[in-house]
Amino acid sequence: MRIGYFIRNYVLSDGFGKSAISGGVKVVSQHVKLLNQMGYETLLMTRNMQTDANLTELNLYAKPLLIREGEDIPDCDLYVGSLPSDVKRLFQREKGRVAHLCQGYEPIDFTSRIEGEAITEKYLRRDVFSIRRLINVLKFKRRIKKIESIYALPTVKAAVSSHLVELIKRRYGQACVLIRNGIDPGIFYPEERRVWGEHGKIRVLSVGPINVGFKGIPDTLQAIKLLKEKGVPIEFFRVSPHPPSEREGVGKVVDHYKINLKEQEMAELYRKVDIFISSSLEGEGFGLPAMEALSCGVPSILTEISSYKNFENNRDFAYFVPVHRPDRIAEGVLALIEERGLREECKERGFSVSRGFTLERTQRDLANFIKGLT
Repeated sequence: MRIGYFIRNYVLSDGFGKSAISGGVKVVSQHVKLLNQMGYETLLMTRNMQTDANLTELNLYAKPLLIREGEDIPDCDLYVGSLPSDVKRLFQREKGRVAHLCQGYEPIDFTSRIEGEAITEKYLRRDVFSIRRLINVLKFKRRIKKIESIYALPTVKAAVSSHLVELIKRRYGQACVLIRNGIDPGIFYPEERRVWGEHGKIRVLSVGPINVGFKGIPDTLQAIKLLKEKGVPIEFFRVSPHPPSEREGVGKVVDHYKINLKEQEMAELYRKVDIFISSSLEGEGFGLPAMEALSCGVPSILTEISSYKNFENNRDFAYFVPVHRPDRIAEGVLALIEERGLREECKERGFSVSRGFTLERTQRDLANFIKGLT
């Protein structure tokens, strides 16, 4: 069987000499590598790759095949797309079977934008009641309908989280297979000799681009601001694929800002911090950084969203807070500082949960997915 994963836009330059890839692209690249290891001829194809770096400098699991405009996509028995627009293009070719890999249900994010829950930096300075805002709301509603029509197509369905599997089954009446994301335990592992607060301050880490609304980064920034105003000794680290904007407060709220770290660099940073925070909203499809932090034994504060709650039924592996509650995030930081038993439980249970999300597990899920097709 020949399998082709397709991503129209593969890599975007950050404009500062480094190349940024999203977690979703990383997952697709990971699938390609694992399937090739299993003996399947698997390609990773793209129409557009913009990068300031050599491919060897990127954090990639598989080298992409650039299909230039005017060239046809190579024939495959199965095509896999993740973005709805890519899935639609593959389906319209009427060649081979097409699989839709859901890494996050996009209408949730657009609905949160319409309701004003997740406002991206692009729209932040615009008046909520402006004509431009109303135009954007109409645009988001049209996008939701278009995306829903693509999910309704008779494609093979797969998703990276059990809540997405159930959502697709319920909303579209179609079968959907779970393919869990995996962590490499040879890279993401705890530092047993790590001493809590050994640098005189509590090191806190937040990962993700502030311009992606469902990441909820402003809530974490506000929580850290509250803690620093109270005199809590916090050393705050931010990691993003993009350079900092004014909202980051670098030098005031943010003490260290790092751009597009590679896997090894990320793992080393996880092992140097005391607390990990993710204040993502419901639009988060999986949350790979959260799983990486748990795998490194970092006590974590996570929001009560479906993707995080579905890591495991028991919620004792992290300190959970409601979305859009910086005050509760701040309370969580204080609780972890003051209660050694709590942070030890989060560390041990978080690591235990992460063992259920290994690359071997992903490979087994992929094998079952392919077996179901044949």
